[in-house]
This record gives sequence, C-alpha cells and structure tokens, in this order.
Amino acid sequence: MKFKNRLSLQFTLLFAILLFCVLSGIYLFVAHNRTRTFFEKLAERANTVGQFYLAEDNLSDDKFKAVLKKFPQSLSDEQIRIYDDQFKPKFIEEGNLKWNRAVINAVIAQKRISWSAGNHQITGIYYNDNSGNFVIIVSATDTNGHHILKNLSLIMFFFFLASLVITFILGRVFSGLALNPIVKITNNLKTIRSTRLDRRLPVAPTKTDEIDVLSLTINQLLEHLEQSFESQKSFIANASHELRTPITTILGEAETTLMHDRGVDEYKLSLANIIKETERLIYLINSLMELMQTNISIHDFQNIRMDELIWEIKDELSGKSNESQITINYSFPDDPEQLIFRGNHQLLFVGISNIIKNGLKFSDHNEVVCDLYCDAKGINILIRDKGIGIEQTDLTKIFDPFFRAPNALKYAGYGIGLSLTNNIIRLHNGTISIKSQVGIGTEFHLLFPY
Repeated sequence: MKFKNRLSLQFTLLFAILLFCVLSGIYLFVAHNRTRTFFEKLAERANTVGQFYLAEDNLSDDKFKAVLKKFPQSLSDEQIRIYDDQFKPKFIEEGNLKWNRAVINAVIAQKRISWSAGNHQITGIYYNDNSGNFVIIVSATDTNGHHILKNLSLIMFFFFLASLVITFILGRVFSGLALNPIVKITNNLKTIRSTRLDRRLPVAPTKTDEIDVLSLTINQLLEHLEQSFESQKSFIANASHELRTPITTILGEAETTLMHDRGVDEYKLSLANIIKETERLIYLINSLMELMQTNISIHDFQNIRMDELIWEIKDELSGKSNESQITINYSFPDDPEQLIFRGNHQLLFVGISNIIKNGLKFSDHNEVVCDLYCDAKGINILIRDKGIGIEQTDLTKIFDPFFRAPNALKYAGYGIGLSLTNNIIRLHNGTISIKSQVGIGTEFHLLFPY
C-alpha cells in the first residue's frame, strides 16, 4: 500500500473514531433527555388524573375547566391506575394491568418514582387530597420519542458514512499535497548517479521546515559520497602508479641483466636493486592492507592505558634510532582511571607512532614533544615538532592516501601514514586537528572522548 493511501486511511480512521464518539455522545444525550422529558410528562399526566378524579371540589371553575381540557389528551398506549391507602383500586378497574403492593409501597415511601419496562415508561406519584391519600400510576409508550430517535440514528449513520468517504477523499488530496515535496526529492534523487554526484537538491534559503532539513541532510550525504568517490578515484590512481613503479623497476632490472652475461659483482648489484624494489613493493602492499583494515569495523577492543601506550611508542622509536629525541610530558589526572581508553592496541600504536615518526623525519630527527593530559572532553595527546611545516592550502589534503606536500617530496615516504592514522582515530570515535607554519613546525592534537 502506498504511503499516501495509508496516511489517508489512518487519518480517516482517526476521524471516524472521533466522529463516532461525538455522534454517540449526542445520541445518548438526546435519548437521556427524551427519557427524562417523557417521565416529566407522565408525572404531569398523573397529576392531571388526580385533579380530574379527586380535586373538583378543591379547584376553581377556571382551573377545573383547564383540567377537563387537558384530561382527554392521553399519551400513546396509556394506562392509569389509582389506589388508596388500603391498596384498593379506585375509579378505574385494574383489568390485565395490576401493580403489586411492593410497587405501591415504593411510591408511598418515595412520593414519586419512575422506571422503564420494555418500551413502556412508568411514573407513580403519591397524591394528597382532602378525601384521602392516593397512589396514581401512569404507564405509556413514547412512540413519538422513539420515532425521533430512530430517525436521528439513521441520519447519524448516513452522515457518518458520508463523512468517512469525504474525509478519505480530502485525506488523499491533502496527503498528496503534503507528500509532493517528498515526491520531488525522490524524482531529483533518481537523476543522481555515481557519475553525477555533484548535483544537489534545492533548499529554501530560510530552511524553515522539515523538508528543507531533509534536503539539507541528503545534500550533506551527497557531499560525503562525492568526496568518498573522489578519494577512491584518487586512491586507485595513486596506488596504481605507486605499485607500477617498483614492478616496472624490477622487471627492467631483470630484463637488462639477462640481455648478456655479466660479472658476479654486476649480478649482485642487480639482485640488490631487485631486493630493494621488492621490499618497497612489500611495504606498499602492507601499508595498503593496513589502510583497508581501518575501513572495517574492528571489534578486538580492550582497555588501554594511554600513558603506557605512549611510552611503548617512545621505546620502539628510540630503539630504532639513537638520534631520535622524543620528550613526553605527562599530566596525570586525580583519577588514574581517566587514562584508560577502550580501543585496539595495535591500531592505536600504529596511528600515534606514524605522527611521531613523521615529526622526527621532517625535522631531521630534532626533538618531538608529546603532551598527554585529560580534561572534561576526554584524553588529549599533543604532538609537536620543529620541522618543515605544512602549507595552509595542503592541510585539508594531507589525510588523502598517497598525498605528499611539495616541500616533503625530498623525504622518503609514500603518503599513506597520515591517511592510516586518520582512519584509526575515526575508528575510535576520536578527532584529529592540525596547526602548522612552514619552517617553524607542526602540532597534531588527538582527542579521544570518554
């Protein structure tokens, strides 16, 4: 079922329940009012009967004439019974309708009672007269009232059906109008393909309603997709180039060596070149594999002491090069538990060490300072070097795979490390920000939220 029809049906059902409750309330109110009004008529009729039979000597001529005029105006299916204090019928024979003493006693005790028996309504009054006290019971059927209620119920029933039909039709119209912006968004999205990710949905300048917010959100998603596709294209192009270079070198070296006989030293030199390019190829492949692994959700998380991790990185890098100068400044929190972070030990080791290694490399192994502290936001790591720095125009590109800034080309590397680090930090819900000045140095700020 289409959403428009489902929305119309839901609106119609809601309206039907509300309308049914309103009509039912009106019907019950009218029915209750009819019953009460007819009981009043029965009481008035009983009083008129009492005056007709018992109060001729107590009323003036004009009032009694009025009673004589009203008395013949009987009710539908009317039956009247008059009893004295001794429960004996007076003036009117009981016939088939007889009231037992329990009913008469109830009338005497309560002075006036009313009740229903099937379609008949009955009212009994206790009538005081100078000739004695009497019980007058009048029974009748409110034929006109029942007829009015029946007609009212039929009118309400057809009105209810007609209202539902009209509501459903109007619901479809308004649903169509309400969903029209969604339909436009859908039609616009159908025209967007992987080759046309630069297209965007129209958004009102004021962004006042939910449709504009939805369009803006989709545009942001398209922006991310476009960037992802562009990064993927760039990655494939750069990876192909970087992998082709050592393979071409290995193949060329081998073909050149096999063209004619050479001396032992020449063969050793060729094999050394092949080994060097093979190691380069292996490094590239391993780096690409690590980069791909960080794009996959990692579940091998454990509790890690950040201060211990930083110290392990320092030991590892200092052990590889005696020239490396790494200074670590700890600012321990009052609660040591704040230094514990849940993550993947191996990936965090690789990600943070990449930044420190870059700091050492691009500063010609001058001092790299690493500050570790905690605040309300989480665990903070600041890594500062006094290296060549990064141009402001290149700061947004350094996390792209294989990107290398122009002033870094004279240093060895492939432009994979920072891309790998960025993926690792994002995998741990962290953030990474950079401040840099060319010729002065670079500062990386890593934040891992609690």
